Amino acid sequence: MRRTNTFELRAFSQRERCLLLELLDASAACYNEVNYERRQAFFDVRENAEQRVPVSELRTAVEGATTQEKYRQRYKQVLSSSTPQQLVQKNWSTWKSFFKLLSKYRDPENETVTDKPSPPGYWKDGEQRVLHTVIRNDQYTLELGDRSRVEIPVGMELKEAYGLGHHERLRLEVRGKPHWTGKQGRLEIVYDRDAESFTAHQSVGDEKHPPHCRQSTTSSFPTTLATSSRGEGTVAAVDIGANNLAAVTTSTGQQLLFHGRPLFERFHEYTRRIAHQQSELPEEQWSSPRIRELYRRRDAQRDHAQDALVRHLGEWLANHDVDELIVGKLGDVCASHWSATVNEKTHLFWAHGRFRRRLDEVLGDEYGITVREESEAGTSSKCPTCESTEVHRNGDLLHCLDCGTESHSDLAASVNFLREQADEQHLNLPTQGPMARPVASRENTTEDGHHDYDQTVVPRLEWDDHGWRQPDHSTKEDPTNQSTTPGNLPSGSQV
Repeated sequence: MRRTNTFELRAFSQRERCLLLELLDASAACYNEVNYERRQAFFDVRENAEQRVPVSELRTAVEGATTQEKYRQRYKQVLSSSTPQQLVQKNWSTWKSFFKLLSKYRDPENETVTDKPSPPGYWKDGEQRVLHTVIRNDQYTLELGDRSRVEIPVGMELKEAYGLGHHERLRLEVRGKPHWTGKQGRLEIVYDRDAESFTAHQSVGDEKHPPHCRQSTTSSFPTTLATSSRGEGTVAAVDIGANNLAAVTTSTGQQLLFHGRPLFERFHEYTRRIAHQQSELPEEQWSSPRIRELYRRRDAQRDHAQDALVRHLGEWLANHDVDELIVGKLGDVCASHWSATVNEKTHLFWAHGRFRRRLDEVLGDEYGITVREESEAGTSSKCPTCESTEVHRNGDLLHCLDCGTESHSDLAASVNFLREQADEQHLNLPTQGPMARPVASRENTTEDGHHDYDQTVVPRLEWDDHGWRQPDHSTKEDPTNQSTTPGNLPSGSQV
């Protein structure tokens, strides 16, 4: 099992920055040359054959197209001896993944791959190389502390050109605190031309040496791996919504809601700014450094909140002894609630594919919780109490016309979803009021027509840029104290 630490690198001087850029450019050139040879071998075998070539034969031809030693000799004076070998191995790993996909695509009984896979491409963005390198695990030194730094190898030609000593390595400043500890894996460094920044990705651990979380005093939830015992047959279902990111119900009746509207509004504001920038571009131009930077910031904020959600969810499920989580399929959301806004939420903002991968990585690998995906079609259009389909929805409010139950529509959907997918003997849901209810007989509504709910019944978490927490003031009955009495200073006052 491997995990990845991600942190920012900065050069101590302009000279070292230029050296690093030249090192990354030479690495990209090496990788692209390796890939060119392998692509040519692939196409030669495929196009010169009279019938379809077996995947095993294509793989053998590509694997034998070049050698590590060839590129070690060609690039060792610039990259050092070990880096060219790592680049050849990195390229081969992409080809192995391609051949696995090709085998599944050709298998008539395998429906997981429906689009024909393409051979691995080059490290290029338009006409420019993607500046990227790979450092072997025993060839770099990472020191963490008040002045964190990393040292990486450089070939003799670059050492002489930039004035490094014979045994000296390139030293870089590390910004950020790696999350994982364990057996050190390889280090990958990538340069973002738009942000003009260097990002390092360090793999940690392997099958025999699992990684461990570093302790953090600023996290809103424990960062150690879950060690709680599992209950027998405890399951949970999560409803993926366009407005509320996740509504969770366990088979013992516990519920949790992740409220997503404020986070989406921030995401949508970035989308509007991107559209405005694009409208001012020349007719033949579709992007710019400013637009790419806005995309990067928008996606980074979303990914940060999503990763925190998955970890908060994993800890919460572990504390409630859940050993299986059932997740709704994205297609059901799109089919039943399609609109331009919902499409933006489900495909761009929510990034369902990434969310599913993170669930598998965090819940499955770290907490031992099985994650499976099922259809949740129709679960949001019936009453969770009497299962009647005679219901009326108004924003987040679901009102049953038969039994009179009022509940949160997404939480109701998670209850119905759980009932449909879990074994009946494992369910211990309350028969009355298992969901949050509107406060003060529908009086506490927000400006957009959506209702606030009593969080003493079900916790509703909101993103505060650092973690998922319950707001301190969620109802009109508990307004914010705006007086300037001692202990409650006005905005801008100095203590």
